Amino acid sequence: MNNRLRALTAAALALCISGVGAQVTAPVVAAPYYSAEQAMQGLYTHHLPPLASAFQGEADRLVESTRQFCQGQAPLAALRTQWKRTLVNWETLSTPAVGPLVARRSQRQIDFWPTRPDLLRRSLDKAPATLADMDRVGTPAKGFPALEVLMNQWSASRQPAPAAACHYAELVSQGIAAEAHALQNEFGTWASKAWSDEPEVTTASLAEWVNQWLAGLERLRWAHIEKPITSHQTTGKAATGAPVPFARLDRESALRDWRAQWQSLLAQGRLPPGAQPPAAGSALVPMEALLMGRGQLALAQKWGQALDEVTADMDKLTPRSSERELLALTKSMKAVTVLFQNEVAAALDVPLGFSDADGD
Repeated sequence: MNNRLRALTAAALALCISGVGAQVTAPVVAAPYYSAEQAMQGLYTHHLPPLASAFQGEADRLVESTRQFCQGQAPLAALRTQWKRTLVNWETLSTPAVGPLVARRSQRQIDFWPTRPDLLRRSLDKAPATLADMDRVGTPAKGFPALEVLMNQWSASRQPAPAAACHYAELVSQGIAAEAHALQNEFGTWASKAWSDEPEVTTASLAEWVNQWLAGLERLRWAHIEKPITSHQTTGKAATGAPVPFARLDRESALRDWRAQWQSLLAQGRLPPGAQPPAAGSALVPMEALLMGRGQLALAQKWGQALDEVTADMDKLTPRSSERELLALTKSMKAVTVLFQNEVAAALDVPLGFSDADGD
């Protein structure tokens, strides 16, 4: 009996044993065995290039929206709407951060937070004139967070945006678009990689994806949600009535941001409801399908249920959700992390050890 048949037999037996005395709620679905080459082809050929192209398009529109606002041709609300659209596309592409996103340290370049108001003021005082001048501006005064701070300042003042600050905002949006174009070009190159020609690179890329998926989940769970709440409570700022210092300055934007990150992680982790595992080499292969293809049917079902718990908790949230409700969400996320660390990574035959260190 070969290893593939042994795995399928063992998984089927385990599923039968676990189902004794219980009602079976989901059918066992066969899946092809996916090689590392096919997994990477699904990710880099079929999944990420369209996301990179969509982000580039929205980033170009952000540049135009900023220009129109600064010339008095569009209201601030229009600029904010485009900022939100571009940010969602950025989070969808960059969660988890893999390949060119890590190599280029893109997160640091255009989404470093928290923004440092003092550095932003000093950068405005230096009055950079060109995009090249922005190379000398610190990353905490650039990117999506800096543009959000400026928009909030203009909204609060109810006065026309100062010309110098508006020009700075145009340079910030141009910087975001420049990074978007660079990423789109690099993902285009990765889309044509011959993964079978470089087995060591392919194995390393698969390991990076698996590890960075976990890092992306932990970044969402801890850095974006739990840590700001915990710090807010332990420093005594909660008693003063100050808002929790999430990455985005208002709860609506924060929730939209978290949902974009989770949907991207979910797309790479779980098959869509009712979908069959894709044919090898034809589409993105989520980790659930990888597990099924390796005969880990019971674990694949357990994994899908854990992800569904997070989705259900995320769907319950509103911009007015309490810290208690947000921490309940992070608890279900932590359960996914533990399952990933204890069972999923080993079943995928990938050692854990990468980090999400892309420059932050």
